[in-house]
Amino acid sequence: MTDKRNHFIKLLKKVQVNVPFLKLKSEYLPLVMEYGINPEIGIDADALDTIPDKAFRNIAEVFKTHHRKITLHGPFMDLVPGGLDNWLLAVTRKRLDRFFEIVPIFEPIHVVCHAGYDPCHYKAHWNKWLANSVATWKPHVRRAERFGFKLLLENVYETHPDVHRALFDSISSDALGFCLDIGHHHVFAKSPLKEWIETLGEKIMGLHLHDNSGEEDAHLAIDKGNVDFTGLFRLISAKGLRPTVTLEPHDEETLWQSLASKKLEKFIWNFP
Repeated sequence: MTDKRNHFIKLLKKVQVNVPFLKLKSEYLPLVMEYGINPEIGIDADALDTIPDKAFRNIAEVFKTHHRKITLHGPFMDLVPGGLDNWLLAVTRKRLDRFFEIVPIFEPIHVVCHAGYDPCHYKAHWNKWLANSVATWKPHVRRAERFGFKLLLENVYETHPDVHRALFDSISSDALGFCLDIGHHHVFAKSPLKEWIETLGEKIMGLHLHDNSGEEDAHLAIDKGNVDFTGLFRLISAKGLRPTVTLEPHDEETLWQSLASKKLEKFIWNFP
């Protein structure tokens, strides 16, 4: 067990692991510290509404003192960054404003948010959605430039990479990039992975790794579904990309199962 633990610790130095702030604070901080985990801290609406800035600073200071790399995941439930209803759009922007106020506390490498495009709702209103979305994200991209982190927009329900490509073409900045969530791609995308990687190329600055059977966003451990991780890792490597790799387990056991994946191990050791 000691050998396996030490092996996991070595692998964990090369990746981020997603953990919600409220669970980190109440339950997982000892585990995260014991295994040297670099956290991607998920800060949702409940955390923003109930946690004072001092508590955010205390957690951030623990990680900085131990020289951990920090990434953040912003709130996304019920948010419409390109929404057509002006009231709902205003509330979304207020929620995101509050999140980005506390981002500098953590001094993250990058921040992940959802672009929020759903073709079921917005396909017929593309131009308006894009204009609203650009207006939502542009001030936060400027904040990222000012504070030295990357703002990465993640795929969820987007079926093709053109949505994110349009956002990146509309907001010119090296601080704005893409987080490729392979689990979401496997369930929701209609264009092949190669097309996403070719279209978004150097904008791919983050990877979210979890598995599923293609039927629902189950967040299984790597190799517990049928996502083609070998193909993903081959395409990323062939393109010469070096995104931050983040594991997204929804429970502790899933983390250990993912770390036991030989496919992940081979890919990770080839990273600088």
